Amino acid sequence: MDRKQHIQRLIEDQFLVEFDGELTAETDLFKAGVMDSFGYIQLLSALERDFSLQLTDEEFLKNIFSSLEAIDAFVANKLAEHDGHRDRDDH
Repeated sequence: MDRKQHIQRLIEDQFLVEFDGELTAETDLFKAGVMDSFGYIQLLSALERDFSLQLTDEEFLKNIFSSLEAIDAFVANKLAEHDGHRDRDDH
């Protein structure tokens, strides 16, 4: 299972929804009534756990990612950031 599929499954399991014709990767999950602020914090915590991410308080509050696409892009960026730091630490 790739990263985006994993995130999709987290969203589907946590919010009891399925991505299909009406709910797409670009759907704003807040506007669609799928996710509220509490659910968003729970989702970010699950992403931290599952992808070994460390999010700052600022990232929790400043960046509101409302779609599967946006959440996946954020996780990809954080993973690349983490890999970049690890590469520098190895030298």
